[in-house]
Amino acid sequence: MKLCSVSFISSLIALQLLPLFTIVNGQQATDSCNSTLPLKDLAFDSRHHQCVEVWRVQNYILRYARTVENTWSFILSAPDSSAYIGIGFSTTGQMVGSSAVVGWITSDSRSGSAKQYLLGGKSPGEVIPDQGDLKIINGSLKIESVSSRLYLSFQLRAELPRERLLYARGPAEFFPSSPDFRLREHQFMTTTTINYNTGPATFGPSMSPGPGSSPPSPSSAYGLSPSLLFLFMGLVALKFY
Repeated sequence: MKLCSVSFISSLIALQLLPLFTIVNGQQATDSCNSTLPLKDLAFDSRHHQCVEVWRVQNYILRYARTVENTWSFILSAPDSSAYIGIGFSTTGQMVGSSAVVGWITSDSRSGSAKQYLLGGKSPGEVIPDQGDLKIINGSLKIESVSSRLYLSFQLRAELPRERLLYARGPAEFFPSSPDFRLREHQFMTTTTINYNTGPATFGPSMSPGPGSSPPSPSSAYGLSPSLLFLFMGLVALKFY
């Protein structure tokens, strides 16, 4: 009986340690505004960029600066989740009518692509590649993968870029491909309003899941995760065994 009890407790402890191992292994995919930017061969100087944690749930980091008059540079950093990442510039705060920059790196060939898209509607056929009103400087648009993170960089010609920004993460293992480069609907999306002069951002809905996304894990009535509550109940049962 003792051997069975010890085995039971060991199994419970192992279940609790799994999230910790996940966190440790995921540390290489984190970024922050205190981190050194690990990019080389950028088309612009990134040393004096403003930095904002624009989507904490997904660990999206935006760096930006006015490099010369009427020219702005952007670097969007996000975990490499084997999905596309995107940033949209909107006049209304809504997706429809916006122009977006989207990038991805395929899992098999590790080849990267980045394009501007016109978000003309909510169906895939209304999201048009190589269209939009962003004046992207030729040769500045690129995406890189470094230490399990994606870095989408580009330059815009604008007196002041639109302050209402959209961020999206696509469904896993789907990558736009030739010849039409159509996007599937995002899995997660959020909106922010950013002040380019002061840096801080006003956040909209923290997360808007698209079709097929998983709901958040439930919590117990006592503020414990289900696995922690299960461990507690198991230990109490063993005490009276």
